[in-house]
Amino acid sequence: MANSLSSLKMEAVLKVGKSIEQSFQYTIRGSDAGPPVIVGMSINIASIDSISEVNMDYTITMYFQQSWRDKRLAYVEMPLNLTLDNRVADQLWLPDTYFLNDKKSFLHGVTVKNRMIRLHPDGTVLYGLRITTTAACMMDLRRYPLDEQNCTLEIESYGYTTDDIVFFWQGGKNAVTGVDKLELPQFSIVELHLVSREVRFTTGSYPRLSLSFRIKRNIGYFILQTYMPSILITILSWVSFWINYDASAARVALGVTTVLTMTTINTHLRETLPKIPYVKAIDVYLMGCFVFVFLALLEYAFVNYVFFGRGPQQQKKINERLNKANNERSRYEDKRLREQDSISAPFQTNTLRSYTQRRNLYLEEQRKVGVDAYGNILLTTLEMNNEVMPSDVGSSVSDSRNSVMSFDSSGVQFRKPMASRDGFGHHSLDRSAMRSRANCRLRRRSSKLKLKIPNLTDVSTIDKWSRVIFPITFGFFNLIYWLYYVN
Repeated sequence: MANSLSSLKMEAVLKVGKSIEQSFQYTIRGSDAGPPVIVGMSINIASIDSISEVNMDYTITMYFQQSWRDKRLAYVEMPLNLTLDNRVADQLWLPDTYFLNDKKSFLHGVTVKNRMIRLHPDGTVLYGLRITTTAACMMDLRRYPLDEQNCTLEIESYGYTTDDIVFFWQGGKNAVTGVDKLELPQFSIVELHLVSREVRFTTGSYPRLSLSFRIKRNIGYFILQTYMPSILITILSWVSFWINYDASAARVALGVTTVLTMTTINTHLRETLPKIPYVKAIDVYLMGCFVFVFLALLEYAFVNYVFFGRGPQQQKKINERLNKANNERSRYEDKRLREQDSISAPFQTNTLRSYTQRRNLYLEEQRKVGVDAYGNILLTTLEMNNEVMPSDVGSSVSDSRNSVMSFDSSGVQFRKPMASRDGFGHHSLDRSAMRSRANCRLRRRSSKLKLKIPNLTDVSTIDKWSRVIFPITFGFFNLIYWLYYVN
């Protein structure tokens, strides 16, 4: 029985082969001048080798099967399918199928060309190929790497219109298989969609089949390689807020290092992406981290300016203003002492010091206005010595004419009011009230000067506020970023 089936099969193969060799009509569409040939297609996906954002394409290896009926190849000798040599395909009529979005494809040829011809008794032909193709996939990377992309494989007839040939997915939704077994390193296939339609061109209407699959990018790789390093570098830049403000080398080195590290991460990422005009999601995050790192460096620049720049400048201006006031006062005091000598000579009998001694004592009191180690003026000594401005000196000079310089037994100098030339004592009381008001103005002006002098606690306060503001702002930035792009 087995020998009889083998002999029948051999006879059918020889008959079909002889018929093909003797006629070239099989290179013409089987139902020429008749109804269109109905071609069913199915795909078994072996692997998706790569998905490239730079080239906007993907590479897929698949088993592509086409099936149609050619009555000229029917045989009735036996109810068995015949599998023919792949070289027979060169002598048969085949659909002129091509991939519309194909960039580069090849038919595997090891050890022989990977194609199959199988005949059924009713003339149905099954034509299978093992193909690797690189197809274009235009991607929208605005949400990269939190994005989802839609890639398609477009199958179309190149020359035959819908009057000659019709395509359909054989098996319906099950026409494409092998998707469940795919494992992609960066993506997950979310949805698969099959479409069959007609497209119109100037040369006519053509059948087109579309295989569309939506892929979602896995975020794990980018969290480990981009997001976490960026977060850690940003946090590292805040360490400078806990370093003493006079350690310039440490704080500047830390700030510059973090800025350069963020620049390197950003540059490396751009090399793996196409040069697109719009901003991606990861660009927003990296730019935000870069801004925080850069602001941390600028924060120390501001602290350094407050401590070493603005403070000494203000102190220099205050020193110049006080020196000018002291020179004016010294000039007026000199004039006052001379006038006192001329006025009080007939009335003073027990003068303890000469004019030169009183002059030296006054200059010694003026030198009590000290300066600390940082160049800050000690305003407490100004208040103790009743420092006055040029505008207050005039009043002091005017009432000095009616007073004399006297000394007690301990050698401390004090003023002793003199009687008025015209004999009215109430003028001396008025002058005393004026001097009290002048002293009040002196104290108010001294307090104003003290506010303008930078205090070291202000520099520390800047760092203390930065320790709080920077982490809170960065956390708020992350909250908005992830809520927006994840949802």
